[in-house]
Amino acid sequence: MGLKKQSSKANQQILKGLWFLMGLFLWEMVVRLQWVNPLLMPSLTKIMKKLIDEIMHGNLLLQAFQSVMLIFLALLIGLLIALIMSYLDYFSEIYRSLFEWLASALNPLPGVALLPIVIMWTGVGLKAVFAIIMHGVVWSLYLNIKTGFNEVDDAYIEVAKNHGASHWQMFHYVLLPNSIQATVTGLRIGWSRGWRALISAEMIFGAISTIGGVGWYLYERRSFMDSAGMYAGVVLVILIGLMVEQFIFDRWLVNLYDKH
Repeated sequence: MGLKKQSSKANQQILKGLWFLMGLFLWEMVVRLQWVNPLLMPSLTKIMKKLIDEIMHGNLLLQAFQSVMLIFLALLIGLLIALIMSYLDYFSEIYRSLFEWLASALNPLPGVALLPIVIMWTGVGLKAVFAIIMHGVVWSLYLNIKTGFNEVDDAYIEVAKNHGASHWQMFHYVLLPNSIQATVTGLRIGWSRGWRALISAEMIFGAISTIGGVGWYLYERRSFMDSAGMYAGVVLVILIGLMVEQFIFDRWLVNLYDKH
């Protein structure tokens, strides 16, 4: 069964690679045959040349680093908040009703819809961007961790209670270790939602520091009608997302869960 699963996964990777190459071929064919205005759809060579040039000689790499670090900081703080909320949710019906009501009201709410309120409270800048990211991160983490806690085997809960475990001991030794997979799922969803929220917020708020982030780079390229630069920025956003998914969520965190 294990070999069959590995073979299927390898086949899926090959098929994805073939679809990717086919997409590149179709893109270049459309450009070469001039079916689309080159300003709207530049060649792949121009896009890659622009991307390499911006990384080597521009601020794009620093802008990307700033954006990624902001997301990771939001995930760390969001995870801490979500764990506290899940703890209170599990052991208190009063807090459970409060958090469930807040989640049902705020989780479906797009971060962009909160922009006017956020700007009114924090102004335009890093605080506003961080608030939008946190909105995208906290609720997915809380809901997944809460689900993980509720799915812990009742036998473990009863054994802990029979040994006189306190709420903190139950949380630390029973709930947390048995809900790692749900927590990882929450982090994955929180990352994707936070990443999208960050890019959108940076494009709306503009530069949040001396160099701005990837979203600000995209906005600048659009202002100068630099289509190759815009596509180069989008390619970088996709590459960052793929690397985080592959190396952090699909490998490091999965290996951490398997060892547990």
